[in-house]
Amino acid sequence: MAVSETIKKPRRRLPPFLDHFNVREFKTFFRCWVAVWVACILMFIQPVLSNFGADVFFACVVLFIVPPSGVLFVYILGVVTLFVGICLAWAWGVITLKAALAARSAAEMQALLASLQQAVGIEAQATGESGSRISQRIIFDGWMLDTRVTVVIYCMLCPFIYFMARLRAANPKATLGFLFSIIITDSFLCFGPVLPSFDGTLPLPLVKPAAVGVGIGLACTILFFPQSTVGIILEGINDVVEDLKAPLQFLFTASSMALGKADAEYLGKCQAKVIGGYQKLEPSFAFLPLDFSIGCWGADVVKAFQDPIRQLVMAILALSDFHCSGIKGDIQINELRGRLIDSSDEALDMKKFDKKKSREVGAHQRAQLAELVNALYKEDHSILEELATKLRGTSLTAIEGCLEGLTVIQESLQFVGRQHWYRKASPAEHDQAHERIQTVFGSLRETHTKFLHDMAEGLEEAYGPVLDDFAAQKHQPGNFSGIIIYMNFQEHMVNTLTRTEMLLEQVSNHFSAALRTRLWWPTRIKYAVSWALKRHTKAPTMTAGATPDNPGKLERNEATKAANNKRSPLLGARRGYRPRARHPVGKAILGLYNWIACDEGLYALRIVVVTIAVSIPAVLPSTAGFFYREKGLWALVTSQLGLAVYMADFTFSTFSPAAGTLGGGLLGLLGWYIGSGGGPGNPYGLSAVCAVFLIILLWIRLYIPQNHIPGGTLAAATFLLVIVYSYVDTHNPTYGDPGVGYNVFWRRLLLILIGSGAATIVQIFPYPPSAAHHVCKSLSRSARNLSDYYALLLSSWTQTKADRRALVEPIWMEITQALHILIDPISNLRFEFSSSRFDSATLEQIRQIHHIINNNLARLLVASAALPREYRDQLTQMTGMLDHRCIGEVMAVLGICEQALWTGDSPPEILPTPLVRRALEYGRSHQTGYSLSAEMIKDKDYHQYCVALAAYVRFLGRIDDLVLVIKGALGEAHLVADDLADQV
Repeated sequence: MAVSETIKKPRRRLPPFLDHFNVREFKTFFRCWVAVWVACILMFIQPVLSNFGADVFFACVVLFIVPPSGVLFVYILGVVTLFVGICLAWAWGVITLKAALAARSAAEMQALLASLQQAVGIEAQATGESGSRISQRIIFDGWMLDTRVTVVIYCMLCPFIYFMARLRAANPKATLGFLFSIIITDSFLCFGPVLPSFDGTLPLPLVKPAAVGVGIGLACTILFFPQSTVGIILEGINDVVEDLKAPLQFLFTASSMALGKADAEYLGKCQAKVIGGYQKLEPSFAFLPLDFSIGCWGADVVKAFQDPIRQLVMAILALSDFHCSGIKGDIQINELRGRLIDSSDEALDMKKFDKKKSREVGAHQRAQLAELVNALYKEDHSILEELATKLRGTSLTAIEGCLEGLTVIQESLQFVGRQHWYRKASPAEHDQAHERIQTVFGSLRETHTKFLHDMAEGLEEAYGPVLDDFAAQKHQPGNFSGIIIYMNFQEHMVNTLTRTEMLLEQVSNHFSAALRTRLWWPTRIKYAVSWALKRHTKAPTMTAGATPDNPGKLERNEATKAANNKRSPLLGARRGYRPRARHPVGKAILGLYNWIACDEGLYALRIVVVTIAVSIPAVLPSTAGFFYREKGLWALVTSQLGLAVYMADFTFSTFSPAAGTLGGGLLGLLGWYIGSGGGPGNPYGLSAVCAVFLIILLWIRLYIPQNHIPGGTLAAATFLLVIVYSYVDTHNPTYGDPGVGYNVFWRRLLLILIGSGAATIVQIFPYPPSAAHHVCKSLSRSARNLSDYYALLLSSWTQTKADRRALVEPIWMEITQALHILIDPISNLRFEFSSSRFDSATLEQIRQIHHIINNNLARLLVASAALPREYRDQLTQMTGMLDHRCIGEVMAVLGICEQALWTGDSPPEILPTPLVRRALEYGRSHQTGYSLSAEMIKDKDYHQYCVALAAYVRFLGRIDDLVLVIKGALGEAHLVADDLADQV
């Protein structure tokens, strides 16, 4: 296949918010649109409106909150969590109301009711108004208010709100349950004290439309383009493979260009997109046993793709990371060589004389690193450049082969995904597709073999004579970094070719079964309970980029535990000894304090405070009627939902809903006046207008960035409120109607502003919870995990297990995903006012460095099992990997970085850095004979040795970079370098 046929220029893409014009997205959108439009039509059916009242719009709002955009069973799980919250709040509200009314004696109750009847009779006789309407107004004006009843209700409902808020902060999947439980609880809190008697059906006006909305969504999920987990996984693998092609295409096109910082950033974005796509795909595999599907492949077949796709992702990420590290390394080398400190006496005298000269942070470490780089850079690069030119064609052929294999994988998955009971490919088409798979698979194997041969031949021709001279000791040893670089590239490229072959082989093996279409039934439902209880267990089609409120407190090593069914390896590496245990009483007190004063506890406490502050007017005789007429309940709900665990998220929780309310209100006004003009509103015209406007609102809800989803949902809710309240006021007027059109809009906007203002005050005072400090602590925990990972590597280095890949992959993926989750919180720090000295750019650098350290530790742990004993010993002799002093220096530097991230204290000026220089000095002082010959280039074990050596050097180098980045943000403490220089 020609290069031009495989490598295509990327087409110009629309912004992510608009780039959803494909058949799959349109099917999902159509299903959701039918559901919300049917729910919206209910507002204009008079019998439904009379039965449900103005709250009928809640059916459509529920569908915006829980759109039927995924798999049936997952939609049911989401709905179950929703109704669990409703039922808990309803049950506790009934108990609370019963207990509160019991605080008032029966005699007092009868006296109040008698006085109420007398007041209603007098006013009805004077005004001629209906007695029921007068009694309703008097009751909601606070006639039956009693302090004892109010106190009991607040004392019982506020703890429930507190614990639900803590549940929501601890487990993001409880958000739906929290949202609806809060709405039901608020109805008991605001209207329970004013009721003349016990009413257990108080939340029914909201629950009935919610149930109807859920039922409509369930029906549309079944009737309109139903999805299965198998189909979602096939589409997800196709998307991940498409993302994997981007870094390979970049490496193909950029191989002959001068690369810079922008290219490294592009590769970083490609890696982040791959990780995000894989995170979105991975949870779907666990839901396969729950799946109903009709197709050629069932859950067992699709499950077989999980391991090959994970290994392919790791291989291509490692390859792109190798090139990205090379680009950044070249940039760093050029900077260091350009800033090499002149050590002449004249320069030293000028430095002493110029007292006002600004001092550079990390100058001591940079000076040592610059000297090391300058010493290693004295190599003649002619061999390296000649080798690069010669092997370029071989590399391009290998990359092209991988791209062709990925393309065929996509085509095959799409072919199988199109097979249904109503549409099947002919046997001839199936055989043709299978033959193409076999052809490409054979071609890929040939490319693999040819790549190994050409690389070995090119390296031998370029470095063979030099190595032979070196072996014969005809001259002093030179710098053979080019061998290590090309052997590393060869190993990464071979790994990519191998993993591509593995996935393509799996597709080929199961493709023969794609002739028969059948119904596949679920095999077990155990995972449904696990999904609801475990915090970070996701479901198919859940957004991978969804950021939990507390990304640092991730479940540790769930993937490792599942893979190995035993204690986590990192927890084993974290073993230690405590000389004295804390007293149980002190331990309990400290634990209780930490439980209350933690981030989740303070968030829940803020929700209770804002609940009391905003709801107080509902239980005061002078303001109760005003609170009811002006729909103050929605201001209370807005204030509660506007609070966030951290200040950066609060920015979106405040401004996004306000903007959504404004935009939705304007659309509602436009829709109302278009559909009704100056009249009372025609149900047919309003239904047609809503059908059009709901397309806009639903598109915003489905495809808006995750942080703005509350704003998009509130835009739809405000649109519906303007329409339904205006229609109710003109067709079925009730007490407390806010009016028509513009009156509804400005009242609704005012409620949102009041709720947001209350939330802002409570969020900021007495002090705002800083997301920057929280991200710093999360990265500090990440540094601790990397220290544990390093300890695990050292303890495993001398062991002789055959394969540690089953151990490495879950740990690597766990840490990678934990770091990926921090991308959005770090990005959101731009919208936060914080006292932290770490800004968004610095924390993103630290996150990327942690990611690279994780990659290199994974390679070293795999190499510890692959390398023969002699090469492992040679590596430890060259680098001091197992030397206690070197281990102590690495652990000390990682510990200081961890502490600096946690406390914000400046690290000392003098540290045992650069660690790379100390490792090389150890190798020079302890090397006892080193044999290197041209024959070793053909040795596969030597290739692995070069990979391990480069990984360890990069590991140390990235720790040095981490120190410089932290010092650049925090500065340096305990300055002694200049004083020592003066003494010298």
